[in-house]
Amino acid sequence: MQPYVYRELEAHQSALLGAVDRSELIDALYRCVDGVLQLEPTRETVAAWQGAELDALVARLECLLALGGRAFGAWHDGLLVGVGALDVGPVGGARDVMRLDMLYVSAAHRARGIGRQLVERVARHARSLGATRLYVSATPSRGSVDFYRRLGAELLARPDPELFAREPEDIHLCLRLA
Repeated sequence: MQPYVYRELEAHQSALLGAVDRSELIDALYRCVDGVLQLEPTRETVAAWQGAELDALVARLECLLALGGRAFGAWHDGLLVGVGALDVGPVGGARDVMRLDMLYVSAAHRARGIGRQLVERVARHARSLGATRLYVSATPSRGSVDFYRRLGAELLARPDPELFAREPEDIHLCLRLA
């Protein structure tokens, strides 16, 4: 098996995001109730990308890169298998807080440290720009939230109002950058 290669993703490569297989079987979802995470069993299947959804995500990534954001990819045998992206705009007006805009790792490549490597690259770049924290709006699945918590992310007592309004079902976390 070839090792993974990590490199910055350029704007003209944004459409390659479609190669990442984001499908998963979700066995539990977190909900934030009165500032406490509660885990609720479920059985949901997230399918591979659908046309309009992928188009919107690619457009979002292109816009993020045009505004100075950065994206990093994990490649295996010439195929993009993971993407992590940084939105460099200040969250809530705080210049030291930037947002981890997206993180996806193909199903067949999960649990191999790829997500951690991508977050580290995003965090390194954010730190170089003066950030001390990354804002994470995590899909509420057990796998996603537990991943970020293992990295040290903490539940936000008061999520950013604008980001919360966009994704009220997500779990809003903060990852302090060392």
